[in-house]
Amino acid sequence: MSSKDSKSRDFDHLIEQNSTELSFLSAYGGLASDAADSTGIFSAIKRFLAAGGVEFSESKEKLEFEFGYVKIVENGCKVYFKGKSLPLVASDLTQAGFVDGKLPVRRGSCTVTLQDWDIEQRRFVERLVEHLCR
Repeated sequence: MSSKDSKSRDFDHLIEQNSTELSFLSAYGGLASDAADSTGIFSAIKRFLAAGGVEFSESKEKLEFEFGYVKIVENGCKVYFKGKSLPLVASDLTQAGFVDGKLPVRRGSCTVTLQDWDIEQRRFVERLVEHLCR
């Protein structure tokens, strides 16, 4: 075993030992997950929109509604919303469970991939639906 292998194993072991103490890192957007449950997230968003009275058309991997769409992608569910002066700032798209967020300067649209369906993602979708459906 070379000394390089040993150092790598030691670092991994240190991270493993202290993983419970690293939860604060989620405030910085977390890590991209290779194991995002895209279909589960898609189903949850579909139920959430239906419960909120949002009308949409559905195909196997996409929901389309008047002000955007939700689409299953390899690493989660891509959501796109369009509207006037969306109530967002860039940091809304960099929370844990959000990746590849894009918010133009005029805030007339936004795109982000959701890799989780937790309170942050529900609040995000709820805020946009409330803004766009009133």
